[in-house]
Amino acid sequence: MENTRIHAEAAESEARISEAEKEQAAYALAELVRSPSDPDTLIMPGADVEAIRPVFELGWAMGVRHGHTGPALAGVPVDRGTVARAFVLLLSERPAARTAPDLPDAGPVVWQRVRYHGSLRSRHGLYWTGAIHQYALESGAAELRYDLCEIRDDRLETVVSRVRRQSLTPLPEYRAGV
Repeated sequence: MENTRIHAEAAESEARISEAEKEQAAYALAELVRSPSDPDTLIMPGADVEAIRPVFELGWAMGVRHGHTGPALAGVPVDRGTVARAFVLLLSERPAARTAPDLPDAGPVVWQRVRYHGSLRSRHGLYWTGAIHQYALESGAAELRYDLCEIRDDRLETVVSRVRRQSLTPLPEYRAGV
């Protein structure tokens, strides 16, 4: 009976990821990315490890709190701010740059704020990157184009589409979604 709890009470009680959980997650992540043949070598680039760290910590804390990795804050959900922060940090690491290494600057990511200064002067201003499309060029190279959106009445509306990278200035602002 000591593990019995009322679901409504657990849902109302939230807590940030503790330092102990972060330390446990860091140790577990280090073990996962270590090469089995050489413990001093990582099997993935350090930048990629840092990019996934917030989401790994989130998953670790959620596992701990649900009793899957050992007791800590068992049954206490992670607060929404921590969840949102993990995904914003992950988006801000420019995953497109890792999937398109042939492009020198892959540009902004989805849900990043950008300033448009392209050929449609009447549309110059601030927008959210709503979609990224990759097109094959005759040379065999790839080119990314962006759809720029505004949020009106809680709806996403594309304002400018097929925008070239050179017509955008990415800004350090990200949105979790609509």
